[in-house]
Amino acid sequence: MAGIIAICNINKEYGKEKLIYNIFRGMQLLQHRGKAFWKINSGQFNVEGYGALSSFDTINEMIKKQKKNILNTAIGYLSKKKPKHRKYSKSNFALDGFFIDIDRLSTHPLIKNNKNIEPLYQIYFIFKELLERDDPYRASEFLDRHLRGNYAINIDNKIYVFRNSTGFKPLFIGENKKEQFYITISENYIENFFDGLKLRQTDPGQLISMDLKDGIKILTQVDRNRIMMDPFEFMRESHVSSIFDNKSIYTIRKNIGKLQAEFLSKKNIDTDMIYAEPDYARPMALGFNIEYKNKNNFEMLEGIIKDRYDDSDHMIDYSEQVSKNKLLSNGKTLKFIIEPLTEDKNITSIQGTIQTGGTAIETIFYLRKARAKKVNIVVSSVATVDGRQVGLYTQQRDLIARKYIGKIAYIDELNAKISSEIGADKVFYNSPEILSKGIGVPESQLWFPEWIRFLEYK
Repeated sequence: MAGIIAICNINKEYGKEKLIYNIFRGMQLLQHRGKAFWKINSGQFNVEGYGALSSFDTINEMIKKQKKNILNTAIGYLSKKKPKHRKYSKSNFALDGFFIDIDRLSTHPLIKNNKNIEPLYQIYFIFKELLERDDPYRASEFLDRHLRGNYAINIDNKIYVFRNSTGFKPLFIGENKKEQFYITISENYIENFFDGLKLRQTDPGQLISMDLKDGIKILTQVDRNRIMMDPFEFMRESHVSSIFDNKSIYTIRKNIGKLQAEFLSKKNIDTDMIYAEPDYARPMALGFNIEYKNKNNFEMLEGIIKDRYDDSDHMIDYSEQVSKNKLLSNGKTLKFIIEPLTEDKNITSIQGTIQTGGTAIETIFYLRKARAKKVNIVVSSVATVDGRQVGLYTQQRDLIARKYIGKIAYIDELNAKISSEIGADKVFYNSPEILSKGIGVPESQLWFPEWIRFLEYK
């Protein structure tokens, strides 16, 4: 997962600092999409860093040193993963998504002398070559065959941005007439923070350019494929105040929890209290609580608290990673259980996903220590068996459910295997059907690994 922002100033009188500052402001609002690496590129001007976005004072010092190299266009990029190669940090393109079928790119006739570079740059060189040949349709068609997501590139002070034809990732474009700039950005809630900014959704399959001469221009439209969006955008990636189909992401997450509770209420789960953990699962837990409370009598409370004033960062789940490391190293954690609320109680923890199982294992450990009677885990997402499901586009990590691919045909069996591994009394994964209903789109418009789609859900 990543956050992309690209801006073209249309007022030549605006200083270069203003351009970079607006990129910086947009990146601040996209930090939830990635805090492992960031960069700002404008021609020969390049500034980047690892971890959270630096202060503008720090960036401004770099502007003073490189001011002559800044153009009228710039790209900002935030990633949840550090780049493999140092060279990527100096590049003038940004990717939110992943590439497929790239193993034979070195045989492409336009690759020329770049056969031995990594596929990310092979894509760049071929796409750039087709654009320079004034063939935007072939450039878009080539990119669309390999891209799942969005791609932005700055060539000769001109921004090109492409959203793949399945609409896998959200992308918006617009104009700020007051501050006089064009913009493309990953999320639409940003509109509320720039006075005068109006955004619209970029259609899937569109290649768009932005520059001083032609403004915003649709260069071509690739034939649309079947829409296939990333479900994790609705679960966690997008900001809760972003809008999809006239509904906030917060409302959608709440509805996911409601429909999952409606389904699981038939399973007679022993539950006295329901908690959300980690924080991004709170809307799902609220929806779950409301629906489940209609059929059962229990109190809605929070009993698992994270200390955000220690060495955690509330924008992302680094707190979980730090906490897990502390648990393994010295037994200390950033999570606190309110024992009077959990003692001798049947607890259901709403988890957004289970990836390696570390977060759930730690939570269960401390709930048991606080003398909870039972601990059930309800997972708002489907089982995670492919890193691309949760924005890990180049690695699979130690995904706890991955080893069962092809070995299990029923979701109940997978639930039982995972509950045994993490020490829960019961685990309940969501299904593609319920998740898609919660989002409000047909199941066929969401991307799931094949094995997940064809498990037997009852």
